[in-house]
Amino acid sequence: MKRLLSTLLLATLTAYLPAAPAATDVTMTTQSPQDTDAVLAKKHPSELYLHAKQLFETGHKDEAVTWFYIGQLRWRYHLLAHPELPPDGEPAAMDALNATLGQAINEWAGGSPKAWRAAISKALAWDAAHPNPTTPKAQYADQWQQVRAGLMQLDGYLRDNENQIRTERQARGLENR
Repeated sequence: MKRLLSTLLLATLTAYLPAAPAATDVTMTTQSPQDTDAVLAKKHPSELYLHAKQLFETGHKDEAVTWFYIGQLRWRYHLLAHPELPPDGEPAAMDALNATLGQAINEWAGGSPKAWRAAISKALAWDAAHPNPTTPKAQYADQWQQVRAGLMQLDGYLRDNENQIRTERQARGLENR
């Protein structure tokens, strides 16, 4: 499964993003989380997805959920701010990554709605605290707030439906943590 997911992710990025990073480009060699955050804050959202993938594959699954949502937040915002982008480019790449990596990460996240909500909260806080050179927040403030509001709605849904989520997962044979 891991090999298939890696192959699909890299093929997706190669096909849709002209300057797609190799998986090794996202490997953080810095010493501190602050250094890693500073490096990742300057990257295209696709690289944040790849960082989430690496974390997930190395067993840092809760941290991967946070980075997945940071990447998703920033990419949704980027796409909303740039509706002129061709639909078979970045929008298609994000859709493909959400369908592959997103499925695995969201399945894991759903096992603990409280941890899922914590990851969303961390993603929102991280995004607010770090610059976004790919899509500057001040230049596209309305779009930025709109995308953040969508993620806050997901958080509210998780809060209000935790028991239902757990019941549905149990009925489907999925783990609740």
